Amino acid sequence: MSKLISIASGKGGVGKSFCSSSLALSLSAAGYRTLLVDADLGGANLHNFVGLKVPGIGLYNFIRERSELKDVIVKSPAGVDFIGGSGDVLGMAHITKFEKIKILTNIQELDYDYTILDLGAGTSFNMVDLFNVADIKIVVMSGEPTSIENAYGFLKVAIYRHIERFLSKRWDFEDINKKLRSKSMNFPNVESIIEATAQIDKDIAATITTFVAAFKPGMILNQVKFKRELNVFYGFESVVKKYLSIDIEKLGFLPYDEKVSECIKLLKPYYLRFPDSETVGCIDDIRDQMIAKL
Repeated sequence: MSKLISIASGKGGVGKSFCSSSLALSLSAAGYRTLLVDADLGGANLHNFVGLKVPGIGLYNFIRERSELKDVIVKSPAGVDFIGGSGDVLGMAHITKFEKIKILTNIQELDYDYTILDLGAGTSFNMVDLFNVADIKIVVMSGEPTSIENAYGFLKVAIYRHIERFLSKRWDFEDINKKLRSKSMNFPNVESIIEATAQIDKDIAATITTFVAAFKPGMILNQVKFKRELNVFYGFESVVKKYLSIDIEKLGFLPYDEKVSECIKLLKPYYLRFPDSETVGCIDDIRDQMIAKL
């Protein structure tokens, strides 16, 4: 069964798709059978990062036209197996629960070592659920304040959603779940959720404590221009631990490189075009850290 890697970000423009495609190429270069999937169902563009002008076929054909999943896999010019998303089909961003399960079940049954899901930006239920179900969860952010804020917001929604889905199995936790779904600050941190749960069932509260501790997402800091930006890692780690009770694995950083955008415009994967660059070295280091730690 393929090990699932979900890569997300709180907002667009932080280089998430570059990280996803580069990690796929790095895993492939290391000898792992790797599949790259554009799971941005509302704004797919990952094909540009693996040398494809248009994906041709993809998840739309699998979900809506009942094609076999193996039949929508294409060998990209970059050499990595690829499944395209759907960025111009009305309603594709809002797939049903059944369609979501169908995607995950069929992907995991494919004969790959790793499958990377490049998720869309934002905190929709579909994106959060695809993130939470993965064996390896990674968030990409830059050192910009908006990126940091949105990365924290994404992780907060992800862990609150994880808890909500677990508690939904019991009717006596419905009041807590209503508060979790509310826009108000009913629960300012994860510890307050656990305390409220313990008042109803201490065993359930202990289970939540256990799976929150095991959540452990990886973090990649992208587009780093100055070494001082690496301090973002430590500040972010501290805040997430304090309010979300989550431990983060700092997987590494990627330096800012103007040649990345040039490669995207030319449909030439950076990883293959500049194999001896510092950035590619960092990508390979992140790959190794990911495999070892997550």
